[in-house]
Amino acid sequence: MKRTLSRIWLFIMQKWLIIPIIVAVIVAAALLVPTFSRYPDRAEDGATWDRSWEMLGTVLGVEAPGNGFTLLNNDTALAGDDTYYASWVTGEPTDYTNADGKPVDLYPAQIYLLLYGCADEDAAGEAFAEWMGREEETYAVRERRTETHNSRDYTLLLYDCGSDTNPYSRGASAFTLYGNYVAIAELTCTDAYDQDEAAILAAFLDGCHFGATD
Repeated sequence: MKRTLSRIWLFIMQKWLIIPIIVAVIVAAALLVPTFSRYPDRAEDGATWDRSWEMLGTVLGVEAPGNGFTLLNNDTALAGDDTYYASWVTGEPTDYTNADGKPVDLYPAQIYLLLYGCADEDAAGEAFAEWMGREEETYAVRERRTETHNSRDYTLLLYDCGSDTNPYSRGASAFTLYGNYVAIAELTCTDAYDQDEAAILAAFLDGCHFGATD
Protein backbone atom coordinates (compact mmCIF):
# COMPACT_ATOMS: atom_id res chain seq x y z
CA MET A 1 0.00 0.00 0.00
CA LYS A 2 2.79 2.39 0.93
CA ARG A 3 4.59 1.64 -2.33
CA THR A 4 1.38 2.30 -4.28
CA LEU A 5 0.89 5.67 -2.59
CA SER A 6 4.48 6.58 -3.34
CA ARG A 7 3.96 5.80 -7.02
CA ILE A 8 0.79 7.89 -7.11
CA TRP A 9 2.57 10.80 -5.45
CA LEU A 10 5.47 10.49 -7.89
CA PHE A 11 3.01 10.53 -10.81
CA ILE A 12 1.34 13.69 -9.47
CA MET A 13 4.67 15.41 -8.97
CA GLN A 14 5.72 14.52 -12.49
CA LYS A 15 2.50 16.04 -13.84
CA TRP A 16 2.95 19.19 -11.81
CA LEU A 17 6.46 19.53 -13.16
CA ILE A 18 5.31 19.01 -16.73
CA ILE A 19 2.50 21.58 -16.57
CA PRO A 20 4.75 24.57 -15.70
CA ILE A 21 7.15 23.53 -18.45
CA ILE A 22 4.31 23.43 -20.99
CA VAL A 23 3.02 26.81 -19.82
CA ALA A 24 6.52 28.30 -20.05
CA VAL A 25 6.91 27.01 -23.62
CA ILE A 26 3.53 28.46 -24.64
CA VAL A 27 4.35 31.85 -23.12
CA ALA A 28 7.77 31.91 -24.78
CA ALA A 29 6.20 31.03 -28.13
CA ALA A 30 3.62 33.78 -27.74
CA LEU A 31 6.37 36.28 -27.06
CA LEU A 32 8.48 35.13 -29.98
CA VAL A 33 5.71 34.94 -32.61
CA PRO A 34 5.29 38.72 -32.97
CA THR A 35 9.05 39.06 -33.37
CA PHE A 36 9.30 36.55 -36.19
CA SER A 37 5.94 36.66 -37.99
CA ARG A 38 3.92 39.74 -37.10
CA TYR A 39 6.20 42.23 -38.80
CA PRO A 40 7.20 42.13 -42.49
CA ASP A 41 10.89 42.45 -43.28
CA ARG A 42 10.32 45.61 -45.29
CA ALA A 43 7.61 47.75 -46.83
CA GLU A 44 6.66 47.51 -50.50
CA ASP A 45 7.80 51.11 -50.96
CA GLY A 46 11.33 50.09 -49.95
CA ALA A 47 11.25 51.49 -46.40
CA THR A 48 12.73 49.41 -43.59
CA TRP A 49 9.89 48.15 -41.43
CA ASP A 50 9.60 50.15 -38.22
CA ARG A 51 8.10 48.23 -35.31
CA SER A 52 6.85 51.45 -33.76
CA TRP A 53 4.28 51.71 -36.56
CA GLU A 54 0.69 50.94 -35.60
CA MET A 55 -0.12 47.53 -37.06
CA LEU A 56 -3.31 46.40 -38.77
CA GLY A 57 -3.08 42.66 -39.23
CA THR A 58 0.37 41.61 -40.37
CA VAL A 59 0.54 43.64 -43.58
CA LEU A 60 -0.17 47.33 -42.84
CA GLY A 61 1.89 49.61 -40.62
CA VAL A 62 0.97 53.24 -39.92
CA GLU A 63 3.31 55.98 -38.76
CA ALA A 64 2.10 58.39 -36.08
CA PRO A 65 0.06 60.77 -38.28
CA GLY A 66 1.02 64.10 -36.76
CA ASN A 67 -1.11 67.18 -37.51
CA GLY A 68 -2.48 66.90 -33.98
CA PHE A 69 -3.97 63.40 -34.42
CA THR A 70 -3.55 60.75 -31.75
CA LEU A 71 -4.58 57.08 -31.75
CA LEU A 72 -8.07 56.52 -30.32
CA ASN A 73 -8.29 52.74 -30.74
CA ASN A 74 -7.01 49.78 -32.70
CA ASP A 75 -9.36 46.81 -32.84
CA THR A 76 -7.41 43.74 -33.87
CA ALA A 77 -10.46 42.05 -35.39
CA LEU A 78 -13.86 43.62 -35.96
CA ALA A 79 -16.03 40.97 -37.54
CA GLY A 80 -14.54 37.72 -38.71
CA ASP A 81 -11.07 36.87 -39.91
CA ASP A 82 -8.77 39.43 -41.50
CA THR A 83 -10.82 42.53 -40.71
CA TYR A 84 -8.97 45.27 -38.86
CA TYR A 85 -9.85 48.80 -37.82
CA ALA A 86 -8.09 51.74 -36.19
CA SER A 87 -8.95 55.40 -35.67
CA TRP A 88 -7.18 58.65 -34.78
CA VAL A 89 -8.71 61.88 -33.47
CA THR A 90 -7.74 65.51 -33.02
CA GLY A 91 -9.05 68.33 -30.85
CA GLU A 92 -11.16 68.29 -27.72
CA PRO A 93 -14.29 66.12 -27.75
CA THR A 94 -17.79 67.41 -27.12
CA ASP A 95 -20.81 65.45 -25.93
CA TYR A 96 -23.02 64.14 -28.69
CA THR A 97 -25.98 61.77 -28.84
CA ASN A 98 -25.83 59.50 -31.88
CA ALA A 99 -28.70 58.14 -33.98
CA ASP A 100 -29.08 55.20 -31.57
CA GLY A 101 -29.59 57.57 -28.64
CA LYS A 102 -26.21 56.77 -27.11
CA PRO A 103 -23.88 59.49 -25.79
CA VAL A 104 -20.51 59.58 -27.59
CA ASP A 105 -17.51 61.86 -27.84
CA LEU A 106 -17.55 64.02 -30.95
CA TYR A 107 -14.12 65.20 -32.12
CA PRO A 108 -13.53 68.04 -34.60
CA ALA A 109 -11.95 65.51 -36.98
CA GLN A 110 -11.39 61.77 -37.01
CA ILE A 111 -9.46 59.41 -39.26
CA TYR A 112 -10.69 55.85 -39.73
CA LEU A 113 -8.60 53.11 -41.30
CA LEU A 114 -10.15 49.79 -42.33
CA LEU A 115 -8.28 46.75 -43.62
CA TYR A 116 -10.90 44.38 -45.01
CA GLY A 117 -9.79 40.85 -45.86
CA CYS A 118 -11.52 38.81 -48.57
CA ALA A 119 -11.36 35.21 -49.76
CA ASP A 120 -9.22 36.09 -52.79
CA GLU A 121 -8.25 38.96 -55.09
CA ASP A 122 -11.44 38.73 -57.16
CA ALA A 123 -13.56 39.02 -54.03
CA ALA A 124 -11.44 41.98 -52.93
CA GLY A 125 -12.10 43.71 -56.25
CA GLU A 126 -15.83 43.25 -55.79
CA ALA A 127 -15.66 44.53 -52.21
CA PHE A 128 -13.63 47.54 -53.38
CA ALA A 129 -16.39 48.51 -55.83
CA GLU A 130 -19.10 47.92 -53.21
CA TRP A 131 -17.41 50.06 -50.53
CA MET A 132 -16.81 52.92 -52.95
CA GLY A 133 -20.32 52.70 -54.39
CA ARG A 134 -21.77 52.83 -50.90
CA GLU A 135 -19.92 56.05 -50.09
CA GLU A 136 -20.88 57.62 -53.43
CA GLU A 137 -24.52 56.85 -52.66
CA THR A 138 -24.32 58.06 -49.05
CA TYR A 139 -22.40 61.31 -49.52
CA ALA A 140 -22.52 64.20 -51.97
CA VAL A 141 -19.24 63.61 -53.81
CA ARG A 142 -17.55 66.82 -54.97
CA GLU A 143 -14.48 65.28 -56.58
CA ARG A 144 -13.02 61.91 -57.47
CA ARG A 145 -9.31 61.56 -58.31
CA THR A 146 -6.29 59.26 -58.13
CA GLU A 147 -3.30 59.88 -55.87
CA THR A 148 -0.07 57.95 -55.31
CA HIS A 149 1.47 57.55 -51.86
CA ASN A 150 4.50 55.35 -51.15
CA SER A 151 4.30 53.90 -54.68
CA ARG A 152 0.67 52.84 -54.11
CA ASP A 153 -2.30 54.23 -56.07
CA TYR A 154 -5.41 55.33 -54.20
CA THR A 155 -8.81 56.41 -55.48
CA LEU A 156 -9.79 59.51 -53.52
CA LEU A 157 -13.30 60.85 -52.93
CA LEU A 158 -13.99 64.34 -51.54
CA TYR A 159 -17.54 64.88 -50.32
CA ASP A 160 -20.07 66.67 -48.14
CA CYS A 161 -21.65 64.40 -45.55
CA GLY A 162 -23.68 66.46 -43.07
CA SER A 163 -27.17 65.21 -42.23
CA ASP A 164 -29.61 64.89 -39.33
CA THR A 165 -27.84 61.70 -38.25
CA ASN A 166 -24.25 62.63 -39.17
CA PRO A 167 -22.59 65.47 -37.24
CA TYR A 168 -19.64 65.62 -39.63
CA SER A 169 -20.07 68.10 -42.45
CA ARG A 170 -17.42 66.99 -44.94
CA GLY A 171 -14.79 64.35 -45.54
CA ALA A 172 -12.31 62.58 -47.76
CA SER A 173 -11.85 58.84 -48.34
CA ALA A 174 -9.10 56.86 -50.07
CA PHE A 175 -9.40 53.29 -51.40
CA THR A 176 -6.74 50.82 -52.51
CA LEU A 177 -6.35 47.10 -53.15
CA TYR A 178 -3.58 44.99 -51.67
CA GLY A 179 -3.80 41.34 -52.68
CA ASN A 180 -6.97 39.99 -51.10
CA TYR A 181 -7.40 43.11 -48.94
CA VAL A 182 -9.32 46.36 -49.42
CA ALA A 183 -7.83 49.26 -47.46
CA ILE A 184 -9.99 52.32 -46.82
CA ALA A 185 -8.83 55.50 -45.08
CA GLU A 186 -11.46 58.11 -44.25
CA LEU A 187 -11.19 61.54 -42.66
CA THR A 188 -14.42 63.23 -41.59
CA CYS A 189 -14.66 66.58 -39.84
CA THR A 190 -17.07 69.11 -38.42
CA ASP A 191 -17.38 72.74 -39.46
CA ALA A 192 -15.16 73.59 -36.47
CA TYR A 193 -12.19 71.91 -38.17
CA ASP A 194 -10.49 74.52 -40.33
CA GLN A 195 -7.82 72.33 -42.00
CA ASP A 196 -7.86 71.00 -45.57
CA GLU A 197 -9.18 67.46 -45.17
CA ALA A 198 -7.68 66.29 -48.48
CA ALA A 199 -4.21 67.51 -47.52
CA ILE A 200 -4.43 65.98 -44.04
CA LEU A 201 -5.55 62.63 -45.44
CA ALA A 202 -2.74 62.74 -48.02
CA ALA A 203 -0.20 63.25 -45.22
CA PHE A 204 -1.75 60.31 -43.36
CA LEU A 205 -1.45 58.07 -46.44
CA ASP A 206 2.22 59.04 -46.73
CA GLY A 207 2.63 57.29 -43.39
CA CYS A 208 0.86 54.07 -44.42
CA HIS A 209 3.15 51.19 -45.38
CA PHE A 210 2.17 47.79 -46.79
CA GLY A 211 4.42 44.80 -46.43
CA ALA A 212 6.47 43.75 -49.45
CA THR A 213 5.06 40.64 -51.13
CA ASP A 214 8.24 39.42 -52.86
